[in-house]
Amino acid sequence: MKQVFELRRLTKDFYDDYPKDSFPEIERKKGRPYAILLVQIKGLKFALPFRTNIRHTYCYKFKTTDRNTKSSTGIDFSKAIVVTKENYLGEQTDINNKEYLELQKRCFFIKRKFENYIHNFIKVITGKANQYVIRRYKYSTLNYFKDCFDVDT
Repeated sequence: MKQVFELRRLTKDFYDDYPKDSFPEIERKKGRPYAILLVQIKGLKFALPFRTNIRHTYCYKFKTTDRNTKSSTGIDFSKAIVVTKENYLGEQTDINNKEYLELQKRCFFIKRKFENYIHNFIKVITGKANQYVIRRYKYSTLNYFKDCFDVDT
């Protein structure tokens, strides 16, 4: 089966431009770069991080994994970033084999689910969302990238 998605890592340039003290919601761990899934929506390129221990529903949780973890592993929509410069994208990367196979099968579903997450975020930044929806995005990293969204489309 042909791969219809791209797995990469973010570069040091990205983390230098988005330091922890100014952008505390961006995922980072010293010495351990996050694998990301690249997704293009509404003319923007998004980096969606793979994470363990996801405790909310604004994500895609893998049903299968080989990783030795008691928590949920998945792709965290709430920690997505907009890739504003190509030099922010680093080397290609690998993920857990079972998760990779599941991603191959569920890629289009995951993208549609993330598109819905983006749609609701646009409602938030245009003032068309109710308080319940607004609360979902309080800690979303998308808040750092509001200016990237063309809210007229």
